[in-house]
Amino acid sequence: MVNIFPDPSKFNDHENTNKIVLVIFIKITKAIVKEELKNNLINKKLNIINWFECHYTNIGKEDFWSDLLIVEFNDKFELAKFHKDDVSKIDLQAVQVFNLLPKNLPRFFVNFLKLFRPIGYFFELIKSSKTELHNLSNSKSNILPSKKQAERLINEKSKKKAYMINLLEFKEMAQYKDKSISITGREAYVGKYGPQAFKSVILLGGDFAFNGRIIGDSLIEYNVPLDTKGKWQAVGIAEYTKANKMLELEKIPGYSKGLVHREAGLKRNYNLYATKNI
Repeated sequence: MVNIFPDPSKFNDHENTNKIVLVIFIKITKAIVKEELKNNLINKKLNIINWFECHYTNIGKEDFWSDLLIVEFNDKFELAKFHKDDVSKIDLQAVQVFNLLPKNLPRFFVNFLKLFRPIGYFFELIKSSKTELHNLSNSKSNILPSKKQAERLINEKSKKKAYMINLLEFKEMAQYKDKSISITGREAYVGKYGPQAFKSVILLGGDFAFNGRIIGDSLIEYNVPLDTKGKWQAVGIAEYTKANKMLELEKIPGYSKGLVHREAGLKRNYNLYATKNI
């Protein structure tokens, strides 16, 4: 039995807020265990912001995680209560927990961009995606899907909304071909690539379910795969009307040009396809 909630005494910093938000990756192979966990947490009135059922990895070496939870505690005392409760001790195969500082954009700004979706639908109809699968054959990339992973995503038949869960690690300094550019990896990815990616997802009918900065190291790592092991800096969860929309972002003008900043700033990316469980 493994505790999925960390000991709050190990926390170093909460960014001047009492609330604690945790991102919890879990691997549970028994359906009855998963259902019991969900029912117990709901009955205990835990604030479950999101619960995703994970399907497969788009960027990374293996399909591994079964679920991802985002939960919020009012303070350390509530977390301590759950940490000590038997409900948190689960018969699972793996767990990884991060402390997250949410950085979601204001909804009024998102809703304003949604007014321009007809423009996105227009470009979606008239433009073909420039993504070429033979360019994705390099399995050693830390920030791109392999050809096999891209093909699987293209052929995904599910009609449910798709959620692409991203773990992000940035380069200390961005690496451009133009050596005169001197900015951090975070500035390149978040400041330059991020706005273009956000706009493109919205115009394709999507949204952003959750974004945040990871505080410190993993709070719990138990049987964690190499794909997600170690220190990460941010979590981003994009919502699409269907899974293969992720490969159509290049249809939106400006997105392709923004990819230079993604490549310059991003050191490592883990991307996981999921659907909502709650």
